[in-house]
Amino acid sequence: METQPDTSPRVVPRIAATLLFFAAFEGLIFHTRLYPSIIEPDSTTGSVELRIRTEQRRAKLDRNQVLALGNSRMSFLPRIANQVTPATGYTFASVAAPGTYTRGWYYIDRSADPDGHTYEAILVPSDDYDELDKATDLDDYQWELNYLLARLELRDLFEFAVSHRNNFRRWAAFRGVLLKGFVYKRDFQELLLHPRQRLAKVKDQDLHWAQWAYDYTGTNDSLAGLEIDWQQRTAQFPERFTGEQRKAIADTILADPVPDTGRYTAYYRYWYGRILDRYRSTDTKIIFLRLPRGPVSPPGHSPKLNSAVRQLASQPNVTLLDEHLFDSLERPELFQDPLHLNRPGMEKFSRMLAIEVAKVLSPPSH
Repeated sequence: METQPDTSPRVVPRIAATLLFFAAFEGLIFHTRLYPSIIEPDSTTGSVELRIRTEQRRAKLDRNQVLALGNSRMSFLPRIANQVTPATGYTFASVAAPGTYTRGWYYIDRSADPDGHTYEAILVPSDDYDELDKATDLDDYQWELNYLLARLELRDLFEFAVSHRNNFRRWAAFRGVLLKGFVYKRDFQELLLHPRQRLAKVKDQDLHWAQWAYDYTGTNDSLAGLEIDWQQRTAQFPERFTGEQRKAIADTILADPVPDTGRYTAYYRYWYGRILDRYRSTDTKIIFLRLPRGPVSPPGHSPKLNSAVRQLASQPNVTLLDEHLFDSLERPELFQDPLHLNRPGMEKFSRMLAIEVAKVLSPPSH
């Protein structure tokens, strides 16, 4: 005799109760600050959380504060910048998070400065004021959800999802923000397997990471001896360079240019604009800067006058630093790889930027 399925009215309440429990669990654990406080510090989400929490806890004795956004290309050392505080009057900090891009900086900035009145200035880096398209698809950058997960809220559901162009990425972003457990799943499983180790690691990072990050010096490795022939698009490497180094240089510096369709400019126009929107009714200054482009200065080209950053520069409280300010740092001996400054380069860059920022700001208030 076959068992008939239970079609009694009790099934509907059971399903409803299960869904209610799931929603409550998801909301309580993953949509509050509870879970982000114990997430794996070395994860993509955890790395962003460490930076934001550190900045939130940092003592700020006055409003003469300058905060740097960016990713690993923003080779800015607040420790070096603050060595010239007696001359500039400003204290510098950074929430630059490796692996993030401008869309992510908006949400990171919102978390670090929720009321928009903490800082005298926000530093926003640019790889190139001309914003020529590159191979990386910033709109559909797949890891951004993982980096930002703890800072994305239900109010961000539609804007964050729709900002992706690919329908699959839009759905992944929508589901990830709505049901964060789908993204946290592996981390949550690891927490349940080793809860004591996780909690001990989180505690240790909370105690020591801020000082470690502030004291970070970078590496003395350099690309000294590298030469680039831009006409032939070839490189001459010192013998000491490994095959991995040569490939990285070829893939980065000598990569074939991508046709410029304005895709990057549209992306920057929106997300730079969102950062500016946060400070439109405040006295906070937004300062754009072009980063050192690489170990060898690329050939020049006609400026893109309709680039997002150049158009936004006309708005109140927005400053565009001279795009050639850091050209002197575009030397092989100041880079550790094709994209990142080494220790001497970082120190020079940080000191130069601190002094230049102080020049464009009003005398500090006391």
